[in-house]
Amino acid sequence: MNPIKLSYYVGRNFKYSGKVIGRSFLNECKSWRSKANDLRCDRALGISTVGGSEAVGLIGTEGDGIKYLGQDYASLEVMVSHLQMNAHDVFLDLGCGKGRVICRVGQEVIKKAIGVELRNELVEIAKRNALLLKGRQSEVEVVRGDACDYDFTEVTVVFMYEPFGWKTLRRVLARIEESLITNPRSLRVLFSRTDRFGVVLDMCDWLTPVGPIGQTGIWEWRTEDI
Repeated sequence: MNPIKLSYYVGRNFKYSGKVIGRSFLNECKSWRSKANDLRCDRALGISTVGGSEAVGLIGTEGDGIKYLGQDYASLEVMVSHLQMNAHDVFLDLGCGKGRVICRVGQEVIKKAIGVELRNELVEIAKRNALLLKGRQSEVEVVRGDACDYDFTEVTVVFMYEPFGWKTLRRVLARIEESLITNPRSLRVLFSRTDRFGVVLDMCDWLTPVGPIGQTGIWEWRTEDI
């Protein structure tokens, strides 16, 4: 190969590699900053929620349970501020894992914060965290069970951090819609990481898409204007 061309290609590949390494380094730094912030927030709340949990085997009625990962506190704070919940709200986290979201929401003055989780080991951790929570303003409850079987009649806010696949999601949404017939009310559905399953919620003609909540990656749908 012509030495000039060789020099050009080597230089171009080196420049590209540098960009890839640089982006990877920045992403890693961002991840560590987020983890450090999550640890600080855990300590402030008196709980322990950092770290995920793999889904072992077929989880749930449809067998499409996904490993637990907690919503980062920075996004959670933006979400809570956006919701402006009151004493009449019942907040539900489906696939609550270790209970981070319901513990933070439990610091707000609402009717109740409920977490539903299928895996026993996570249920026990979430219950312990709910008991240890500092600054509690509302009741925090952890329920062991399948999201497909839950009674949504009193719930006004449903949160999901991609806890299961589209099959379970469709069944859950059908259950929520049925609850609106039993108890007509304003209801908000929040889903984090919508790149895979957001279209399933968009297909519900009883829900109106509102859009993303800031830069959190959490998207909102509503039954009507609130």
